[in-house]
Amino acid sequence: MVARPNAALAQIHTQIMWSRLIAVVEEQAQTMLRTAFSTSVREAGDLSAGVFDRHGRMLAQAVTGTPGHVNSMANAVRHFLDVYPLAAMKPGDHYITNDPWLTSGHLHDITVVTPSFYRGQPVGLFANTIHRCSRRACRFQSCRSPATAA
Repeated sequence: MVARPNAALAQIHTQIMWSRLIAVVEEQAQTMLRTAFSTSVREAGDLSAGVFDRHGRMLAQAVTGTPGHVNSMANAVRHFLDVYPLAAMKPGDHYITNDPWLTSGHLHDITVVTPSFYRGQPVGLFANTIHRCSRRACRFQSCRSPATAA
């Protein structure tokens, strides 16, 4: 006879796992905030962070960041999985794009997707999207400031 799992314990386990997922992606976002060179990321939190399953479905996203980047980040994950199958990915691989046709439609958004492995097998992906605005890039409309002097 197979023992039936306790429903209350299953709910507690689910909540613990959910809290762990949120904590991981929130730490991912906070790390980007602490280490960013981009003022728009560091001071305005113009970023997103998330974890995805093997099929590119988002499992959790960080609370920190901007909602507008979340969908573009998800599009980038699906794009990379279409071009680079998960089975071909290796530990240490990172996939980076700022192609506006593949992600957010904005040249200044950079998305990084990194596979995660368990016992040598790919189990999911982590992704980040940031908005980068440099002095050189400020000639574009999205970064223009009405200021005429520094």
